Amino acid sequence: MLIFTAIFVQGVLRDRRIGEPALGIDLSSTSDWVSAPFRVWGPGTYSLFISSVSHDPKFVGAVLAGDFEVSISDPDGVRFFHQVYAAGSTDHLLPSNYADSKLASLKLDDWPWRSWMLTVRVLKPDPRFNTAQTQIKFWKDRYDPGMGGLMNYVMIIPAFVFLVLSFLLSLALAAKGFRTPIFVTVACSVAFLWVYLA
Repeated sequence: MLIFTAIFVQGVLRDRRIGEPALGIDLSSTSDWVSAPFRVWGPGTYSLFISSVSHDPKFVGAVLAGDFEVSISDPDGVRFFHQVYAAGSTDHLLPSNYADSKLASLKLDDWPWRSWMLTVRVLKPDPRFNTAQTQIKFWKDRYDPGMGGLMNYVMIIPAFVFLVLSFLLSLALAAKGFRTPIFVTVACSVAFLWVYLA
């Protein structure tokens, strides 16, 4: 059961991008620095991009006319990356649903116990983006698992079956005086349901 659960949990963590920063910003007004810590799990290439979600048809297709600044600092506080994105430089559009624009691609390598920092601020606003939900994201590039990635979620079926069998077996053992299996099974059940419902 633990093997099936581990495969399922790995898929959830990958697809939800746990620990990878996504900073919400309001492009319709100037702002002070906002920041989000993140950790680098070994060598990899990261993509920095801006994304917007909007359902207001008024200015759909408008190119971002605001300026914003992005900085990435290493665990020692030294700037690893810094860039001011002026109006029109990103070709980012106000979408009718969702749109994103890549800003940079960076190679990082570090140990996960060290904390990096992504910081962003809006220098010049674009009032047309006042109904958009915009984020600056810094995500690790990953291969597309395709149909193989579906297996991470298919594993939930045998994991659930083994969980029920483990629970019934632990109840039988508890009736004979062996209480440890029921505690372990309950702990695994809570962890499994927490990940599944999160």
